[in-house]
Amino acid sequence: MFAEQLNRVTERVRRELQGSNSLDLYLSYSTRIWCEELDINKDVADYILRGYRQHEITELTNYIYQEWEQKQEEEKDLLGWFKGNRKISQLYSLAVFNLIKGRNENVRFIIIIAFCVTAIGYFIYKLNQQKRQQTTYREDSVKDNSNYLASGASTVQNSSIQIINKQFLVLVVSASQTDFVESLAAKGRIDFKDGESLYEITKYLWLGSENEFSQRVANIDRYAVSKGKESEYDIYLVYIELNQADERFRSNVNQLDRYDAFRKLADLAVDLKISSRLQMEAYENIGVYNR
Repeated sequence: MFAEQLNRVTERVRRELQGSNSLDLYLSYSTRIWCEELDINKDVADYILRGYRQHEITELTNYIYQEWEQKQEEEKDLLGWFKGNRKISQLYSLAVFNLIKGRNENVRFIIIIAFCVTAIGYFIYKLNQQKRQQTTYREDSVKDNSNYLASGASTVQNSSIQIINKQFLVLVVSASQTDFVESLAAKGRIDFKDGESLYEITKYLWLGSENEFSQRVANIDRYAVSKGKESEYDIYLVYIELNQADERFRSNVNQLDRYDAFRKLADLAVDLKISSRLQMEAYENIGVYNR
């Protein structure tokens, strides 16, 4: 999957920047295309693209530029007489020469660097966002406690019990993955590697409450495939009870968030069940959406 995305970005950058030998232009433009390719929303993309002025990302780009920077070296003739200065840098010379020549390999190298910049910028954005949320939560908690103490409340009245509704995740997996599905069922749990594998093989998914889940899969057995009537289009439904709702399993989520959610499944999953082999029509009434 990454290889396909890399090829698409490479071809687009080579086509749209054909004739340019500006390394800075290639790097910044490639970063913007990666944001589009990974469905990163505009606010986050703007943050990443501004990241060249952020300390954390600047350290990475400065290192790259230092490797590209041409260094002065004295050039002498065969008799050892000074001829002048020349600029050398293996990485710079290699990259610029091949950019001018239009060689795909070194454009791809720069685009991989741009992917790293994009990923680091995205990580820093999410980290800073979490810090802001934690700070806001602490401030709100202090404010609420202060208000409570100021009111002189000495007893708790009309206390309410918070009811936590179970959350269920449904994954639609092709029957071609029977071996993996059966091994998962036998193990009865999801580990870190399973989460990554599930991300790769999941075609569609759905997240909802226990009541919604019960209604949507109530009559699912009517789609069970009889022995001897299997089809290459058959599917399995993987039912996963979560200890909390993770918004990254909702619809219209960018793929970096979605991938990260699947990687955390081992921490979120409380229970795991897998349906029998079903006809493809089984998921039509569940309300699934593209992974």
